[in-house]
Amino acid sequence: MISILEVSIIVLLIIVQSIFGVGLLLFGTPSLLILGYDFANTINILMPVSITISVLQFFKSKVKDKKFIYEYNIFCLPLLVVFLIVALKFKYILDFKLLVGLLLVFSSILILNKRKFSSFKETFFKLKKLVLIGIGCVHGLTNMGGSFLAIYSTLVSQNKKEIARYYICYGYLVMGILQYLTVLLLSFNTLQFTKLSYIFFALVIYFPAQKLFYNIKDRKFSKYINIIALIYGLVILFNYL
Repeated sequence: MISILEVSIIVLLIIVQSIFGVGLLLFGTPSLLILGYDFANTINILMPVSITISVLQFFKSKVKDKKFIYEYNIFCLPLLVVFLIVALKFKYILDFKLLVGLLLVFSSILILNKRKFSSFKETFFKLKKLVLIGIGCVHGLTNMGGSFLAIYSTLVSQNKKEIARYYICYGYLVMGILQYLTVLLLSFNTLQFTKLSYIFFALVIYFPAQKLFYNIKDRKFSKYINIIALIYGLVILFNYL
């Protein structure tokens, strides 16, 4: 039985991800866990929809950047698989969500503060390969690395929305495929496949949502990405109060 609340959440997050390249896993993961799904089935519901949107964004993008793809594949993906296996095997004995929330709030506020941002940006570019490694670890353990990927993408792209969304959608696409294959391999017998119809929602919503994307200015796009990350970080922290 699909609830109206569940459908409403999925449709809203499809709109957000169709515009910004991120949203379904960020907000969908905690939402479905609250609704009673286990972690594996949460990924099983959200990942096919997320992959569908990322495929559309990646292959329709005019931007191409082989250097980003190479660095992302080398530094991020291996750690993603390793830590996802750890998460699935040990059922989240270690809870990193509080740390993720704190880091999201800190980094988002820092980037939104223009006075302090310049020094942070210099440090970031010196450590960007380590940042990719961190994204893989966090996403594998918590499914919450998308916000850091979004922040990383806006910084590396120099606030160019087409480039930023290209980085985000590629990152989500390959992370999503690896995550989904890993979950299918390790948890296939416990998965439910009745919610694959949500892919149809993504196909219907994606194309009209592109009008909103093209109407957003580059700097506004980066600002909105960081606001989304900040809100998500605050939501995580609120759950610990």
